[in-house]
Amino acid sequence: MITFLASTSPAEGEMALSATRVAMAAGLAVAAMVSVVIGAWLGLTFKASEKLIANILAFGSGALVNALAIDLAYGTTEHLVHEGVSNIQAWAIVAGGFLAGGLVYFTCNRLVASHGGAARHKTTARQFALDLKREESAGLLQRLGQNAVLRSLPPSEIDGLLPYIRDFHLDQGKYLFKQGDPGDAMYLVEDGSLGVFIRNDATPEGDGKKIAEIKSGDIVGEMALLGAGVRNATVLAQAPVDAMRIEKEDFDHLLQVSPQMKAAVKDLAEHRTMDSIKQQAGMLDSATWAKMATASIRQLSAGEVEAALAEHGGGNPMAIWIGNILDAIPGSLVIGATFVGFAKFNPTLLIAIFLANLPEAMASAHTMRQAGYSNLKIYTLWGSLLFIAAGFAAAGNLLLPIMPVQVLGLFEAIAGGAILALVAQVMFPHAYEEGGDVVSLSTIGGFIAAFFLTAMDMKH
Repeated sequence: MITFLASTSPAEGEMALSATRVAMAAGLAVAAMVSVVIGAWLGLTFKASEKLIANILAFGSGALVNALAIDLAYGTTEHLVHEGVSNIQAWAIVAGGFLAGGLVYFTCNRLVASHGGAARHKTTARQFALDLKREESAGLLQRLGQNAVLRSLPPSEIDGLLPYIRDFHLDQGKYLFKQGDPGDAMYLVEDGSLGVFIRNDATPEGDGKKIAEIKSGDIVGEMALLGAGVRNATVLAQAPVDAMRIEKEDFDHLLQVSPQMKAAVKDLAEHRTMDSIKQQAGMLDSATWAKMATASIRQLSAGEVEAALAEHGGGNPMAIWIGNILDAIPGSLVIGATFVGFAKFNPTLLIAIFLANLPEAMASAHTMRQAGYSNLKIYTLWGSLLFIAAGFAAAGNLLLPIMPVQVLGLFEAIAGGAILALVAQVMFPHAYEEGGDVVSLSTIGGFIAAFFLTAMDMKH
C-alpha cells in the first residue's frame, strides 16, 4: 500500500536533506503541469471534439479520485496510525484537512470568478454568464410577477419565456391594438402611457369611451396568451411608449416543449374569470414568485456565454492568473511534500494531474480566446504555472524534515481537499455537460487505470 505521507527518518540518508531531492520534486511538479501548456497549444491550434475533450477530462478525473481516496486519504491515515497516532485522531486529521482544503478552494474560486477570473474554465465561464443572466432578469421577473395572470404560471418554467421577450416602441397617437383585433401579443410597458377605450351601444363611434390608463410597469394584453380570440378594448398611445412584447406564437411554441406550462395555461383558460385568476395567483406573492423564477433560470446558449464574457469582462488577466495558481498549488504541494526519492515515488497523482490538466487547458484556452485574449497572453498565463508549480513543490519538499507527522498529514489532506473540490466543481460538470452520460465510463476507466498503478506498488 502506498503512503503519500513522507517519512523523515534517518534511513532516508542525505537524500532527505539534499538540494538534489528538492530539484527533483520541483521537476516532477513541472512534469505534471506541463500538460497545461500542451493543452493550451492544442486548444488554440486544433478544433478538437468537445466529446473527446470531455472523455479525456473524465478519465483524468477518475484517476485523480483514485489518487485522492486510496493513495492520499487512506495512505496518509494508515501511515499516521503506523506512527502511533490513534485511529480516530488519524481520521480527524485527514478528514479535517480535506474539509478545510475544500472550503478554501471553494471560497477562493468564487472570489476569483467574481473579480474577472471566470474565463479560465468553461464551467466557471458558464456560471458567470448564468449569474449575470439571473441578475439582469431579476427586475423583469419582478415586474412580470406583479401581474396576476403571469403569476398564475409556474415560476420554474418562466425561464423558457425570456428568449421570446423583445423590445417594442410605439409612437404617440398610434394604436397598440383595436377592439376586435386578434389577440396576438402581450406587452409590458417600460415607459410612456396608453389609454384604454371601449365601444358599446352608448358609444358606437370612434374609439369609444376611455375607461382606464396604462402606465410604466403595467402589463396589457396578457389574456391573448391564454387564447383570447379578439381584443375587448382599444389601446392608444398617449405618449411615446417603450415596452417589451411577447408574441402569442412564441408563447404557444413554449407550451409545446413545456407540459407543465401547457397544463397551467389550459387550467387558466378554462377558469378565465379574473376572480379565479387572482385567487390562484394569490397562492404565491409576487416577490416569492419572482425569486423562484429567477432561481429557476437554467437555459444558456453558447452565444450568451460569449457575449457575457466579451461585454462584462469575464476575463481579467490578473484574476485568471491567480485562479490558475489556485488550481496548480494543491497538486504541486502534494508532489513536493511527498517526494523523498524515486525508490518510494508513485506516479499515480502526477499522471492523474497531467491527464486532467490537458483537456481542461484545451477548453480553457478556447474560452479565453472568446473573451478576447491573444495567443501570446494565453500561453504566458498558462506557461507561468510551470514556474509556480516548481516553486510550491520545492517549498513543500523543503518543509519535510522539520514537520511533525501530524502536521504533514494535515498539510497533505488540505491540499487533497482542494484538489477534490476542483474535481467536483470544475472537472466533473464540464465533462458531463459536454460528453453526456458516457463520461461515467471514462471516469471509471481512469479510476481503474490509476488503481492498477496503486495495486502494482503494494507490498506483501
